[in-house]
Amino acid sequence: MSRPVPMVLGIDTGGTMSDTVLVSEDGRFVIGKAQTTPENEAIGILNSLRDAAKKWNMTVDEVAKSIRTIIYSGTIMLNRVLTREGLQPLGIITTAGFEDTLRMGRARQSWNTLSYAERLHAISHFHPEPLVPRNMIMGVRERILVTGVEMIPLYESEVEEAARKLIERGAKAIIIMFLNSWANPSHEIKAAEIVEKVAKEKGVSVPIFMSHRIAPVLGELRRLNAVVLQVYAAEPSREQFRKMEEAFRARGFKAPLYIFTNYGTVVPPTFERLIHTVTSGPSAGNVAVQYLANLYGLDYMVGTDVGGTSFDVTTVVARRPIMNPFTIVERYEAAVPSIATESIGAGTGSYIRVDPVTKSLRVGPDSAGYRIGVSWRDGGVETVTINDAMVILGYLNPNYFLGGEIKLDKDRALKEFERQVAQPLGIDVYEAAWGSYMMVADHMRLHLEGIVRGLGFSPENFYLVSYGGGGPSLVAAYTAGMRFAGVMVPEVAPAFSAWGTTLADIGIRAEKSLEAYVPPLPGVKPLGMAEMIMRGVAEMLKIKITGAAEMEGIRGLLSGQAINALNSAWKELRSYIEEEFKRAGLAGEITWRPAVRMLYAGMLDDIEVDAPAIEVDEGLLQKLCESFDNLFEKVYASAARSREFGYVVTRAILTGYMALRKPTLLEEKEETERIPENAFKGEREMYWNGKWYRASLYEMGLLRAGNRVKGPAIIEAPAATYVIPPGFSTRLDRRRIFWLEGGG
Repeated sequence: MSRPVPMVLGIDTGGTMSDTVLVSEDGRFVIGKAQTTPENEAIGILNSLRDAAKKWNMTVDEVAKSIRTIIYSGTIMLNRVLTREGLQPLGIITTAGFEDTLRMGRARQSWNTLSYAERLHAISHFHPEPLVPRNMIMGVRERILVTGVEMIPLYESEVEEAARKLIERGAKAIIIMFLNSWANPSHEIKAAEIVEKVAKEKGVSVPIFMSHRIAPVLGELRRLNAVVLQVYAAEPSREQFRKMEEAFRARGFKAPLYIFTNYGTVVPPTFERLIHTVTSGPSAGNVAVQYLANLYGLDYMVGTDVGGTSFDVTTVVARRPIMNPFTIVERYEAAVPSIATESIGAGTGSYIRVDPVTKSLRVGPDSAGYRIGVSWRDGGVETVTINDAMVILGYLNPNYFLGGEIKLDKDRALKEFERQVAQPLGIDVYEAAWGSYMMVADHMRLHLEGIVRGLGFSPENFYLVSYGGGGPSLVAAYTAGMRFAGVMVPEVAPAFSAWGTTLADIGIRAEKSLEAYVPPLPGVKPLGMAEMIMRGVAEMLKIKITGAAEMEGIRGLLSGQAINALNSAWKELRSYIEEEFKRAGLAGEITWRPAVRMLYAGMLDDIEVDAPAIEVDEGLLQKLCESFDNLFEKVYASAARSREFGYVVTRAILTGYMALRKPTLLEEKEETERIPENAFKGEREMYWNGKWYRASLYEMGLLRAGNRVKGPAIIEAPAATYVIPPGFSTRLDRRRIFWLEGGG
């Protein structure tokens, strides 16, 4: 086989590891892994890239010559929020009476990132400190109604006074957020002109940000949070991305840098709404799960990402992700669309402690992250972790962590586990390690089961994909007894999310809130709310209803209004997306994917559904409603469908795509049950459920398609360890996907 020519570099930096994927022009790929370097992410990325390049017998400089696209997914923006090192101070000019919106927040912001146990106790609940202090928020009189009609004109003199005060108090940027500006932005636009004029008079340059440009959607708190996070975290991150590009240029790279978004596309760093990339890592994993769903023809899949710090769960229904209209960023709920991902603080680096009073075992939610545990002396960790437990139990090879680049000390792990856990509990050290391992697996299983059953499904409906550096080590434990239709462990599991970044296209997504009522479809009798609305419209128009003909006329009128509202919104969104592509200097064919968020009239929660075309008529509107009916039944249950009440379109969505080169999972030509002799590495003692076993050891990369490994066994790779317990087995298919079987 000819030497690969790398074309795409995918990057995923997490709290523990930095993963890279190199994709060749013929679709082949290799992965690299290195510890994350929070003080300078570029160091960890280049170390990871070096690890990937050497698998093709190449240097970083050689890789640089052929790479055409670099895709980054990571935590640069999130870290700014966590460490409170964003752009500050900021100033806000808002509608009078809404100056305390940030401080009041929402009740759920006091607990939305807590574990289940912490949510039960009010003493654990606290609101995040607003990123903008109260004395930097000014209210001015104005009011736009939800219909877009001006109720109170903008008091321009108050805007001038507010701008002067904010500039005098040192505001480095000014945000303008007025109520219902998504429906009519004229007041925000005028206020921005006034602020610019005041700044010019004072001889200063102050960037101005309007909420309707960042998040033109209903809901003032989430909209304000979105624009605050954009200015506080995303804007200063542009400079970091510029420096990252410079670091790549210094190594000979000429390829453009793209940033992975929360919803599974990539955008240039010039994208106006860069906050759309704030939590991109989990979304990349979902894109890879979608790829497998389409490749294997599976409608229902759940992805589980086990890292050093967290356990992330994401779902694919009807081969599409479930989308959230908002994103949680360190408790702040922001009007930023994202692929639904539910996370808990449970990973391989989770700390293990014994409560000194109750003598009960606790695992997490805090973590050693990239510092692994006490078994790595250089990490400086003093509290034992799940990694230490897995070293003690014989799962991890102390001399093969990250391919041997990091040496772990089993004796130190045993000594500290004995002192910190076993002795306080009065049990054997191996029993203590096993109990800790199973406790974190139980946390994962309960979280996973709650998500799947919360959608109204049984696990038997879903195929599960386990990935992340810790996924293969724990998958048998956290899926035991759940009876998934299939459990998949990709060979690329340690860098699955980084691989997912390379599967995406350039894609800019824009949204706009609507309130468009669609009456029940022809043949469905209007009941309840639908009948009330239709009769109310007839009364307003002085139409006397004597039979079905008049009701059909009202239905046509309401449908026509919905069609006009949708088409108008999509036209506006298309113009915005084309403007963004042009601003980034990107030229080429744009593929459009229109969508909406809909609900049955009277319900509270909407779901996203793809639309049949970017312009709808009566027939296509009916198809859209039918698609919603079908998706609703898959996401929830058929018994909850309420077609007789009609529908409400709450949001118009449009994404414009430009295609990028992508990798493929190449198929091996032959399958064989015979395991190659060079794949067998020997045996090691392994503890499972109170007993010791002689586990067979294998090198993952040397196994061949068709090989079946029976437990107890351990399959090792430089960046992951796959544990096959007694009673389990695993089979490797032609696409280098392991299928875990057995265990009841």
